[in-house]
Amino acid sequence: MIFPKNFDLLHKGEEFIRSKSKEAIEKSDVLLHHLNVVADSMNLIDHFARTYPHQSDDQLVVQLLGIRLFNSMAGAVQDLMAGYYQNSVMQLRDILEVGFLLDYFHTDNALIADWKGCSESERNRRFSAFKVRTTLDERDGFTEKKRMGHYQLLCNLGGHASFQGFELLRPMAGGDAHCGPYFADRALDATLSELAKVAVGAAGNFTMFFDPRGVPDFEAKLHFMEAHSAWFEKFFGRSLDVGQIGRMRELLERAKAEKR
Repeated sequence: MIFPKNFDLLHKGEEFIRSKSKEAIEKSDVLLHHLNVVADSMNLIDHFARTYPHQSDDQLVVQLLGIRLFNSMAGAVQDLMAGYYQNSVMQLRDILEVGFLLDYFHTDNALIADWKGCSESERNRRFSAFKVRTTLDERDGFTEKKRMGHYQLLCNLGGHASFQGFELLRPMAGGDAHCGPYFADRALDATLSELAKVAVGAAGNFTMFFDPRGVPDFEAKLHFMEAHSAWFEKFFGRSLDVGQIGRMRELLERAKAEKR
Protein backbone atom coordinates (compact mmCIF):
# COMPACT_ATOMS: atom_id res chain seq x y z
CA MET A 1 0.00 0.00 0.00
CA ILE A 2 1.24 3.48 -0.87
CA PHE A 3 -0.09 6.98 -0.38
CA PRO A 4 -2.49 7.59 -3.32
CA LYS A 5 -0.70 9.91 -5.72
CA ASN A 6 -4.00 11.46 -6.80
CA PHE A 7 -4.19 13.23 -3.45
CA ASP A 8 -0.83 14.87 -4.17
CA LEU A 9 -2.06 15.87 -7.61
CA LEU A 10 -5.23 17.27 -6.08
CA HIS A 11 -3.19 19.24 -3.57
CA LYS A 12 -1.09 20.73 -6.36
CA GLY A 13 -4.27 21.85 -8.06
CA GLU A 14 -5.52 23.39 -4.82
CA GLU A 15 -2.26 25.25 -4.35
CA PHE A 16 -2.49 26.61 -7.90
CA ILE A 17 -6.04 27.83 -7.30
CA ARG A 18 -4.99 29.36 -3.99
CA SER A 19 -2.33 31.40 -5.78
CA LYS A 20 -4.95 32.65 -8.25
CA SER A 21 -7.32 33.47 -5.39
CA LYS A 22 -4.62 35.39 -3.54
CA GLU A 23 -3.74 37.33 -6.68
CA ALA A 24 -7.40 38.25 -7.25
CA ILE A 25 -7.84 39.37 -3.64
CA GLU A 26 -4.68 41.46 -3.67
CA LYS A 27 -5.93 43.29 -6.76
CA SER A 28 -9.30 44.11 -5.18
CA ASP A 29 -9.77 46.71 -2.46
CA VAL A 30 -13.19 45.22 -1.75
CA LEU A 31 -11.94 41.67 -1.28
CA LEU A 32 -8.94 42.82 0.75
CA HIS A 33 -11.27 44.70 3.07
CA HIS A 34 -13.45 41.62 3.51
CA LEU A 35 -10.51 39.30 4.16
CA ASN A 36 -8.89 41.70 6.62
CA VAL A 37 -12.04 42.04 8.71
CA VAL A 38 -12.23 38.23 8.82
CA ALA A 39 -8.64 38.20 10.09
CA ASP A 40 -9.52 40.88 12.66
CA SER A 41 -12.45 38.76 13.84
CA MET A 42 -10.22 35.71 14.21
CA ASN A 43 -7.57 37.70 16.09
CA LEU A 44 -10.18 38.94 18.56
CA ILE A 45 -11.50 35.43 19.15
CA ASP A 46 -8.01 34.00 19.48
CA HIS A 47 -7.09 36.58 22.12
CA PHE A 48 -10.06 36.00 24.42
CA ALA A 49 -10.27 32.24 23.80
CA ARG A 50 -6.61 31.53 24.56
CA THR A 51 -5.09 34.28 26.70
CA TYR A 52 -8.02 35.37 28.88
CA PRO A 53 -8.17 33.36 32.16
CA HIS A 54 -11.76 32.20 32.43
CA GLN A 55 -13.60 33.08 35.62
CA SER A 56 -16.24 30.35 35.51
CA ASP A 57 -17.21 27.14 33.79
CA ASP A 58 -19.76 29.13 31.79
CA GLN A 59 -17.07 31.44 30.46
CA LEU A 60 -14.96 28.41 29.56
CA VAL A 61 -17.88 27.09 27.49
CA VAL A 62 -17.97 30.40 25.64
CA GLN A 63 -14.22 30.17 25.01
CA LEU A 64 -14.66 26.67 23.61
CA LEU A 65 -17.36 27.96 21.28
CA GLY A 66 -14.90 30.70 20.32
CA ILE A 67 -12.33 28.08 19.36
CA ARG A 68 -14.98 26.39 17.23
CA LEU A 69 -15.66 29.75 15.56
CA PHE A 70 -11.96 30.36 14.93
CA ASN A 71 -11.51 26.93 13.37
CA SER A 72 -14.62 27.31 11.22
CA MET A 73 -13.44 30.71 9.97
CA ALA A 74 -10.00 29.27 9.21
CA GLY A 75 -11.59 26.36 7.36
CA ALA A 76 -13.87 28.70 5.42
CA VAL A 77 -10.87 30.78 4.30
CA GLN A 78 -8.88 27.70 3.32
CA ASP A 79 -11.79 26.25 1.34
CA LEU A 80 -12.66 29.42 -0.57
CA MET A 81 -9.00 30.11 -1.33
CA ALA A 82 -8.54 26.56 -2.66
CA GLY A 83 -11.69 26.65 -4.79
CA TYR A 84 -14.09 24.64 -2.64
CA TYR A 85 -16.76 27.33 -2.43
CA GLN A 86 -19.62 25.09 -1.36
CA ASN A 87 -17.50 23.60 1.43
CA SER A 88 -16.75 27.14 2.57
CA VAL A 89 -20.47 27.91 2.73
CA MET A 90 -20.94 24.87 4.97
CA GLN A 91 -18.55 26.50 7.43
CA LEU A 92 -20.34 29.83 7.06
CA ARG A 93 -23.61 28.25 8.12
CA ASP A 94 -21.91 26.90 11.25
CA ILE A 95 -20.40 30.30 12.07
CA LEU A 96 -23.79 31.96 11.72
CA GLU A 97 -25.48 29.35 13.92
CA VAL A 98 -22.85 29.56 16.69
CA GLY A 99 -23.00 33.36 16.53
CA PHE A 100 -26.77 33.24 17.05
CA LEU A 101 -26.32 30.81 19.95
CA LEU A 102 -23.85 33.13 21.69
CA ASP A 103 -26.26 36.02 21.25
CA TYR A 104 -28.98 33.84 22.78
CA PHE A 105 -26.74 33.00 25.76
CA HIS A 106 -26.14 36.70 26.31
CA THR A 107 -29.85 37.25 26.92
CA ASP A 108 -29.55 35.05 30.03
CA ASN A 109 -26.20 33.61 31.08
CA ALA A 110 -27.97 30.80 32.95
CA LEU A 111 -28.72 29.31 29.52
CA ILE A 112 -25.06 28.35 29.14
CA ALA A 113 -25.15 25.79 31.96
CA ASP A 114 -28.55 24.55 30.73
CA TRP A 115 -27.16 24.01 27.24
CA LYS A 116 -24.05 22.29 28.59
CA GLY A 117 -25.90 19.87 30.82
CA CYS A 118 -29.05 19.03 28.90
CA SER A 119 -29.70 15.84 26.96
CA GLU A 120 -29.52 15.76 23.16
CA SER A 121 -33.30 15.64 22.82
CA GLU A 122 -33.72 18.55 25.22
CA ARG A 123 -31.01 20.53 23.43
CA ASN A 124 -32.76 19.97 20.12
CA ARG A 125 -35.98 21.27 21.66
CA ARG A 126 -34.67 24.20 23.71
CA PHE A 127 -31.68 25.30 21.64
CA SER A 128 -32.57 24.45 18.06
CA ALA A 129 -31.58 26.94 15.38
CA PHE A 130 -35.27 27.77 14.94
CA LYS A 131 -35.83 28.32 18.67
CA VAL A 132 -32.73 30.50 19.01
CA ARG A 133 -33.35 32.81 16.08
CA THR A 134 -37.09 33.08 16.86
CA THR A 135 -36.32 34.15 20.42
CA LEU A 136 -33.75 36.67 19.21
CA ASP A 137 -36.24 38.14 16.74
CA GLU A 138 -38.83 38.48 19.51
CA ARG A 139 -36.27 40.12 21.78
CA ASP A 140 -35.28 42.65 19.12
CA GLY A 141 -38.81 43.24 17.81
CA PHE A 142 -37.85 41.99 14.35
CA THR A 143 -40.75 40.80 12.21
CA GLU A 144 -39.08 40.40 8.81
CA LYS A 145 -37.38 37.10 9.77
CA LYS A 146 -34.06 38.14 8.25
CA ARG A 147 -32.20 35.75 10.54
CA MET A 148 -34.24 32.87 9.13
CA GLY A 149 -33.66 34.05 5.56
CA HIS A 150 -29.92 34.29 6.10
CA TYR A 151 -29.76 30.86 7.73
CA GLN A 152 -31.87 29.19 5.03
CA LEU A 153 -29.78 30.74 2.26
CA LEU A 154 -26.60 29.19 3.66
CA CYS A 155 -28.41 25.87 4.23
CA ASN A 156 -29.61 25.75 0.64
CA LEU A 157 -26.30 26.76 -0.89
CA GLY A 158 -24.01 24.59 1.21
CA GLY A 159 -25.34 23.17 4.46
CA HIS A 160 -27.90 20.83 2.89
CA ALA A 161 -27.99 18.90 -0.36
CA SER A 162 -30.28 20.97 -2.60
CA PHE A 163 -30.71 21.69 -6.28
CA GLN A 164 -30.04 25.37 -5.58
CA GLY A 165 -26.68 24.42 -4.08
CA PHE A 166 -25.49 22.93 -7.37
CA GLU A 167 -24.87 26.51 -8.52
CA LEU A 168 -21.71 26.55 -6.39
CA LEU A 169 -20.41 23.56 -8.37
CA ARG A 170 -20.49 25.56 -11.62
CA PRO A 171 -17.53 27.80 -12.52
CA MET A 172 -19.87 29.72 -14.86
CA ALA A 173 -23.48 30.59 -14.05
CA GLY A 174 -25.72 28.07 -15.77
CA GLY A 175 -22.72 26.10 -17.02
CA ASP A 176 -21.57 22.56 -16.35
CA ALA A 177 -20.66 21.44 -12.84
CA HIS A 178 -16.99 20.86 -12.04
CA CYS A 179 -15.79 17.90 -10.00
CA GLY A 180 -13.15 19.13 -7.58
CA PRO A 181 -11.86 22.64 -6.87
CA TYR A 182 -12.04 25.45 -9.38
CA PHE A 183 -11.39 29.19 -9.55
CA ALA A 184 -14.11 31.68 -10.38
CA ASP A 185 -14.18 35.38 -9.55
CA ARG A 186 -17.93 35.41 -8.98
CA ALA A 187 -17.80 32.55 -6.46
CA LEU A 188 -14.77 34.01 -4.68
CA ASP A 189 -16.43 37.43 -4.39
CA ALA A 190 -19.74 36.06 -3.09
CA THR A 191 -18.25 33.60 -0.62
CA LEU A 192 -15.69 35.98 0.86
CA SER A 193 -18.16 38.84 1.28
CA GLU A 194 -20.58 36.48 3.04
CA LEU A 195 -17.80 35.19 5.27
CA ALA A 196 -17.01 38.75 6.35
CA LYS A 197 -20.65 39.28 7.36
CA VAL A 198 -20.95 36.19 9.51
CA ALA A 199 -17.46 36.52 10.98
CA VAL A 200 -17.86 40.05 12.34
CA GLY A 201 -21.29 39.20 13.73
CA ALA A 202 -20.11 36.08 15.51
CA ALA A 203 -16.95 37.73 16.84
CA GLY A 204 -18.98 40.63 18.19
CA ASN A 205 -21.34 38.26 20.00
CA PHE A 206 -18.40 36.28 21.38
CA THR A 207 -16.56 39.27 22.84
CA MET A 208 -19.60 40.42 24.84
CA PHE A 209 -18.77 37.78 27.45
CA PHE A 210 -15.34 39.22 28.32
CA ASP A 211 -14.71 42.38 30.30
CA PRO A 212 -11.24 43.81 29.59
CA ARG A 213 -8.84 43.41 32.51
CA GLY A 214 -5.67 44.88 31.09
CA VAL A 215 -4.08 46.75 28.21
CA PRO A 216 -3.96 43.77 25.79
CA ASP A 217 -7.69 43.13 26.32
CA PHE A 218 -8.59 46.76 25.66
CA GLU A 219 -6.32 46.85 22.61
CA ALA A 220 -7.88 43.68 21.18
CA LYS A 221 -11.42 45.01 21.61
CA LEU A 222 -10.60 48.48 20.30
CA HIS A 223 -8.84 47.18 17.19
CA PHE A 224 -11.81 44.97 16.34
CA MET A 225 -14.33 47.76 16.97
CA GLU A 226 -12.42 50.16 14.69
CA ALA A 227 -11.99 47.53 11.96
CA HIS A 228 -15.65 46.50 12.19
CA SER A 229 -16.82 50.11 12.03
CA ALA A 230 -14.62 50.91 9.01
CA TRP A 231 -15.83 47.77 7.20
CA PHE A 232 -19.47 48.53 8.03
CA GLU A 233 -19.17 52.10 6.81
CA LYS A 234 -17.55 51.01 3.54
CA PHE A 235 -20.17 48.41 2.65
CA PHE A 236 -23.30 49.67 4.40
CA GLY A 237 -22.81 53.42 4.18
CA ARG A 238 -22.67 54.28 7.87
CA SER A 239 -20.32 53.76 10.78
CA LEU A 240 -21.15 51.98 13.98
CA ASP A 241 -21.52 53.70 17.36
CA VAL A 242 -18.48 56.01 17.43
CA GLY A 243 -19.32 56.86 21.03
CA GLN A 244 -18.56 53.29 22.10
CA ILE A 245 -15.28 53.38 20.20
CA GLY A 246 -14.38 56.67 21.87
CA ARG A 247 -15.12 55.26 25.32
CA MET A 248 -13.01 52.19 24.58
CA ARG A 249 -10.11 54.46 23.58
CA GLU A 250 -10.46 56.33 26.87
CA LEU A 251 -10.48 53.09 28.83
CA LEU A 252 -7.38 51.90 26.98
CA GLU A 253 -5.50 55.11 27.76
CA ARG A 254 -6.56 54.87 31.40
CA ALA A 255 -5.31 51.27 31.57
CA LYS A 256 -1.99 52.31 30.04
CA ALA A 257 -1.65 55.15 32.56
CA GLU A 258 -2.34 52.81 35.48
CA LYS A 259 0.29 50.41 34.20
CA ARG A 260 3.04 53.05 34.16
